[in-house]
Amino acid sequence: MSDNAFNLNILIAHRGLQSRFPENTLLALTKAIDTGAQFIELDIQFSADCLPIIYHDPDLQRVSGIQGNVWDYPRKELLDISAYEPQRLGNRFITETIAPLEALVALLQQNPQVTAFVELKEESIAHCGRDLMLERVMNMLAPVKPQVVLISYDYCLVEAARKAQWGQVGVVLKQWQDLETDTVKNIGSDYIFVDHEKMPQQITGLDTIKGILVAYEVGDIALGKELINKGVSMLETFELERLS
Repeated sequence: MSDNAFNLNILIAHRGLQSRFPENTLLALTKAIDTGAQFIELDIQFSADCLPIIYHDPDLQRVSGIQGNVWDYPRKELLDISAYEPQRLGNRFITETIAPLEALVALLQQNPQVTAFVELKEESIAHCGRDLMLERVMNMLAPVKPQVVLISYDYCLVEAARKAQWGQVGVVLKQWQDLETDTVKNIGSDYIFVDHEKMPQQITGLDTIKGILVAYEVGDIALGKELINKGVSMLETFELERLS
């Protein structure tokens, strides 16, 4: 670690070690941990049979190079589809396939020092409904509950997780002003994620924000330092190696 870099205890590996490996794959998550990540982030979408997979886009084109959406396929078929990001990484990782959520359980059990931020994507709500999404995710992740923070842009989903007494939860702000809404205030999130570009130049009232403030997507040390000086506590980044 250089003198100007950040300690790994404030960095979150966004979709794993995404800078060098296809995002949200078991490979990218494992490589992030091998690099020393104490915190990883991953995204959850749902299949046609409403089972969770580790995947960001509802559309399969960018990551898997095929047409269609995740909810067009039963999970059994999705798990045979590559998740190799062909436009960004070519065919180097074509053998890396979509992973089921259960793969995270085994990974965290092998690495008890790691905390995972699991983002439930909004796009799956219309297909499966919040209750079923949350039930299946919580049941699958129960063996590693202390290591998992459930997060979402959908505040109602986070609120439901809190009411279901999941250990730690976090909101991903759609806009900075949402911090002042009753919905967000009443959740009492442990973490508050925000796009650094949506943050005001001057942050006031930090003492009223009870959750840990996390800024994303942070790609370089200078930006990271600026955000820390503003009052941000953690940085989510695709560039874990560059920032550490």
